[in-house]
Amino acid sequence: MQTSPWGESDYQRHYVWPGVRSMLPDLTGKRILDAGCGIGEYTNRLLERGGDVVGVDHSARAIGVATDRFGDRATFHHADLTEPLAFAADDEFDLVVSILVLGHIERWRPVFEEFRRILAGDGALLFAVIHPMRRYRRHRDEFDSYYDVDSHTLEWGDTGATVEQYHRPIGEVIHSLTESGFRLEAFREITPQEGYREANQDRYETAMHEPDTLCVRARPDSGD
Repeated sequence: MQTSPWGESDYQRHYVWPGVRSMLPDLTGKRILDAGCGIGEYTNRLLERGGDVVGVDHSARAIGVATDRFGDRATFHHADLTEPLAFAADDEFDLVVSILVLGHIERWRPVFEEFRRILAGDGALLFAVIHPMRRYRRHRDEFDSYYDVDSHTLEWGDTGATVEQYHRPIGEVIHSLTESGFRLEAFREITPQEGYREANQDRYETAMHEPDTLCVRARPDSGD
C-alpha cells in the first residue's frame, strides 16, 4: 500500500510541528492562510488552536480530499502559490503559514510579495523549510555551489512520483524576505523532540548537532 506524503509523519509530529507551534501567536479568531495545505494536516492543528483557516494548494486532488475532510470548518482553494492569489483580498489575513512547501518553489520573492499584499499590517508570515545546510550536505554533488539557488529531484514518498526541490543559501532566504516587504522577527534552527529518536534515530542524532530544519517568522515592514 502506498503511503501519501501528504499524511502526517513522525518528522512532522515530533520535529516540525513543535518548532512551528513554539513560534505561533495566539490564533483565537485569527484569519489564517495555510499556504500549501495539502490534505489539511496542519489546517487541522490551526483549527484546533482557534483559527479561522483558509487553505490553498496547487493539487486539485489534495484540495478535494481536504474539502471532504473538513466540510464547512475551513475553506479551500485550488491555486498556485507562484501566481497571484485571486481569491484573497488585500490585508485579508492575520497570519500566513507555509510548512515544508517553499522548498518546492524556485523564486520566493513573487510569492512573498503576494503574501505581503494579503497580510494585515500587524500580521505575520511563518514558514518551515529544510535547512539549507542539510540540503547542501546531502546533494552537494548535484550543485555547482552552496551560494547558488539550485535544484535537485526528490522521490515523493513511495508513490513513484518525483518532485523538484530547491536549495538556497541562508543569505537568499533572508534577502527574499527583506526585499519583498518583510522584516525578520524570528529565525530558529530547530531540533527534534525526544519522540523522534525512536522513529528515525540517525536523523535525530544528526539533527541534534547539525542544522536540519529551519523555522522563520517575519512581519510586514511598515517602513518606519
